[in-house]
Amino acid sequence: MIPPLRDVALIILLVPMLLCLLIPLALLFATNWLMLKSRRALPSKLQSVHRSMQRVNQGVDKAGEKVASPFIWIETRGEILKTWWRGLRRRRAKQ
Repeated sequence: MIPPLRDVALIILLVPMLLCLLIPLALLFATNWLMLKSRRALPSKLQSVHRSMQRVNQGVDKAGEKVASPFIWIETRGEILKTWWRGLRRRRAKQ
């Protein structure tokens, strides 16, 4: 009498367990399907984002060069004057 009741109890317990497993399985399949769809559409979107970021980078580089150019000019002029002054002092020291 016990073995048939045990089998019935196992069947009764398996049904809710299978139902509980359907939810994670459905989530897994949905996630997999969404990843495949997004993977097909993503390269074109990423390429357009990459192009726009390159344009932004070029704009930032140009702006940085415009901002830094006076400082670079002043620094180079200062170095030119320092070397000119050192050369002038060396000539006077030799005389």
